[in-house]
Amino acid sequence: MEGDLFGMPRESGAGVLTVTELTARIKSCLEGSFRSVRVEGEISNYKLYPSGHRYFSLKDEGAQVRVVLFRGRERFIFGDLRDGQTVVVAGSLGVYEKKGEYQIYAQSAEVRGLGSLLLELEKRKSRLAAEGLFEAGRKRPLPPYPGRIGIVTSRQGAALRDMIRVARGRWPAIGITLAPAQVQGGNAAGDIAAALDALVARGGIDLIIVGRGGGSVEDLWAFNEEVVVRAIAASPVPTISAVGHETDFTLSDLAADRRAPTPTGAAQMAVPDRMESAERVAALELRARRAERHHRDTLRREFRICAGALSDPRPLLQARRYALAKATDRLVERIQEVAREGSGRVSALAASLRLRSPSSWVGRKRGDVALLLSRAGRRMDAVREGSRGRFGVCRGKLDTLDPTAVLSRGYAIATLRSSGQAVRSVSEAAPGGSLDVRVRDGVFGAVVEGERD
Repeated sequence: MEGDLFGMPRESGAGVLTVTELTARIKSCLEGSFRSVRVEGEISNYKLYPSGHRYFSLKDEGAQVRVVLFRGRERFIFGDLRDGQTVVVAGSLGVYEKKGEYQIYAQSAEVRGLGSLLLELEKRKSRLAAEGLFEAGRKRPLPPYPGRIGIVTSRQGAALRDMIRVARGRWPAIGITLAPAQVQGGNAAGDIAAALDALVARGGIDLIIVGRGGGSVEDLWAFNEEVVVRAIAASPVPTISAVGHETDFTLSDLAADRRAPTPTGAAQMAVPDRMESAERVAALELRARRAERHHRDTLRREFRICAGALSDPRPLLQARRYALAKATDRLVERIQEVAREGSGRVSALAASLRLRSPSSWVGRKRGDVALLLSRAGRRMDAVREGSRGRFGVCRGKLDTLDPTAVLSRGYAIATLRSSGQAVRSVSEAAPGGSLDVRVRDGVFGAVVEGERD
């Protein structure tokens, strides 16, 4: 009786196979017929796992096949395996029964050259670089304290949730505007460029993140398209490219002002950390206080030096008294001699005597001391006012960073009564759970009824 390819009789009364039996027969047939194969194709969706195993697809214009290269075969890998490389794989054909898929169990891999996608990427990269789109001089610094950031990515992607979670965790008051776009497929490039233009046209955006999660070269190809690269380069708002994982590369990374290794890394790069900012303000306030104290001590030392430079006038007065006594004696003798010359001469001598009097000298020295004291006082007042101004600026920045300041504008903070943890998502508040709600002038309790639209 004639049978088919798998040994099944062709008569109508043949038995029915289970899926396991059918897969086992396919496995036996394929592995028996393709014990040794050499296949050439372009690598796609290449992954190296921590276990050391490598998984990727080989493709050409008409088809693709999965390839497994287990750990321990590294010495039989000739070249650097990565997406887009043309490679010749030698091994055997097998069937992965759990998924019903056939694949090549590779024993060796030899890189031949760049695949069609990588060749196209290199050509496009060279052309756009010649236009100056990737020059370092075009890169702009990111704003240190953005008020609102824009995100261009898929609405359903995990990358969006990660970016929002990280940004709000670092800076709760940050504003976030989403411009949803397809990030994979034939229409993705135009959609990404249109979303970027929409954010720019909206205004009020200080920083834009463009990106998506990881994937194969084909999955990320939209971010290599010229329309996306030019839209990023022409954006008047600083941009961060966050496409795939750290090892992934796209032309959008070169056109953006900064490249982030992951979407989560982009959120960390875009938004400051409130705790670090608070610590920095506290450090500046401490430095201002120390500077004011140092300045005040310096002025005191200078005043003491100036005061010490004024010598004790008593020895000088004693010498002047002695000289005055001698001068008086001589003057009396002279007066007697010139008594006949008239009262005019006597008056002149008396005026000269007053000018040389110790009380006149002491009066002049007291004026000098008063002038020095006045100058020192004015200088100390100026330093004190300047220190008060800097202290006021630091206090204003610290008040701005206070997360409870928004409560006076009508906002509230809800915390779980059981743990005291702040509620950031509807999923964290279970129906019937007890909450403490903090407003501007106090705290009141609440019970969760359920999620509302």
